[in-house]
Amino acid sequence: MSGTRDKILEAADDLFGQVGYDAATTREIAERCQVNKALIHYHFKNKEGLLASVLDRYYEKLAGTLQGALSGQESLRERMLRLVDTYMDFLSENRNFNRIVQREASGGKHMDRISEHMAPLFQLGTALIQGTYPSTRTGEMSATQLLVSFFGMAINYFTYNRLLEQLTGADPLSGDKLDMRKRHLRRMIEILVDVIEEQESQHVS
Repeated sequence: MSGTRDKILEAADDLFGQVGYDAATTREIAERCQVNKALIHYHFKNKEGLLASVLDRYYEKLAGTLQGALSGQESLRERMLRLVDTYMDFLSENRNFNRIVQREASGGKHMDRISEHMAPLFQLGTALIQGTYPSTRTGEMSATQLLVSFFGMAINYFTYNRLLEQLTGADPLSGDKLDMRKRHLRRMIEILVDVIEEQESQHVS
């Protein structure tokens, strides 16, 4: 039965990404994966339980991916640079994730569930930055502000990809443009870390 459950999840993922949670129906999902609608209720109870499972699966994968990027003995600078590539690759490979999350985070019924998943990741990033650079505990270069900025610079590139294509005349998600975006974000991280390390030296002295 796990194969059937996975088929339902994949169909729901596609439909939620295309039309949104509110517009999707369990009937359409059942038709897409060619199963009896009753099996959706057997595995997930209702459409809300189905979306919760879709989100849980994404965030389990994302958590493992980001924690892997941040682990190791390298400097925090090096791990943050690796995180840029890892996070951008995840967003590129899981484009429905961004569509689903953005709709729900903008006032959907499941914002609390998204927050529950993101909170440990946000807390991990905050603790790592503050632990390495104590001066980031407060102020305009605080760890919180840095994480919000990084998150926005990364995810908005995918959220507004169609608008960016019209503005720039090129597909922002094509291989070369995506590589350029990664290089830009890495450069921004380098600049920010340079500023923070200068701030640290002044803080210590």
